[in-house]
Amino acid sequence: MTTLDKRFAALRPRIDLDTANALDDALSALAPGDTAAELVDAARDSVRSGKRLRALLAHFGASLGSGTPLGDGDVHLLGAALELYQASALVHDDLIDKALTRRGIATPHVRFARAHAHSSWSGSAPDFGAAAAVLLGDLLFSAAESAMIRQSQRLPHDRAVRLLARYALMHSEVALGQYLDVRAENLPLRAFGPSVSDAREVVLRKSARYSVVQPTLLGAAAAGADEDVLHALESALTPWGIAFQLRDDDLGVFGDPEVTGKPAGDDIREGKRTVLLALTWENASEAERLRLERALGNPEPGPEELTAAADIIEARGRADHEHLIEALIEEGARALDDSPLAPKTRSELLELSRIITARTS
Repeated sequence: MTTLDKRFAALRPRIDLDTANALDDALSALAPGDTAAELVDAARDSVRSGKRLRALLAHFGASLGSGTPLGDGDVHLLGAALELYQASALVHDDLIDKALTRRGIATPHVRFARAHAHSSWSGSAPDFGAAAAVLLGDLLFSAAESAMIRQSQRLPHDRAVRLLARYALMHSEVALGQYLDVRAENLPLRAFGPSVSDAREVVLRKSARYSVVQPTLLGAAAAGADEDVLHALESALTPWGIAFQLRDDDLGVFGDPEVTGKPAGDDIREGKRTVLLALTWENASEAERLRLERALGNPEPGPEELTAAADIIEARGRADHEHLIEALIEEGARALDDSPLAPKTRSELLELSRIITARTS
């Protein structure tokens, strides 16, 4: 475990508490009543676990922007807002992907549908589950907004304006990236073979900037970093953010479910048009493409089909994918070499790049 890993591990319990408190504050202001108990319980359960990456990066950015030790900056509400927003996004993402479990437990739309069926309510249990999950995501989103408002009130006016503008940009980028992702999954493979450039655009919009770039820049902006520093951070973090998601895509096929918290082969079942799949498709033979088509987007592929698809991806795409990850890591490092950032800052950023691109979960 690196020095930064240890500092992150020490900060996580505080982020857990910040996030739970921010949600409780939002719920208290709402005073939902007993009839909304299922919604409130699901909201609290949605924020009980997670890697807390976005909040950690907000604190990291604030440390870089202010020169204060990690966790000492006044960005605890920002970190909580990012975690609440992430919880909201995951609820909606799981609904869109029809995912049954996350981190080993039922996803919210499944949970609500089961509650409906168990209580023998009228109407369709799946429809109720989907509607309730949309509203749960909206509730968590509103809690995130409340935390962001309170964070901005603690800052000088110019910092607050910059912070909220960047936060709003992050929202719209995620929505655009999610749409591009859904659209790509619905294009017929034969007519619209997966494109590396299109897949990278989805990665950039949906994940790289949202998961890595924007949280760090939000923390740095809240701490008063100037535009030159923000630009230098963005130049290095953008390729690393792409590499972060490419590593996630590799784990989506080859990761250990006990570590990732997601069933093995989920990306194959969902037919995700990842860069890994695009590289595989480019290199695959006609017979291999036919086998991929049998598994991709099939919610219940047989074990043989799933294994065959993973084997083809291993043989035809994984090596090129790893080379691309390495090239992106080097691209970010070169951007640091040309930046005005202090040597200590550059060293910490290089340590961060290793953490986010060599992960196993």
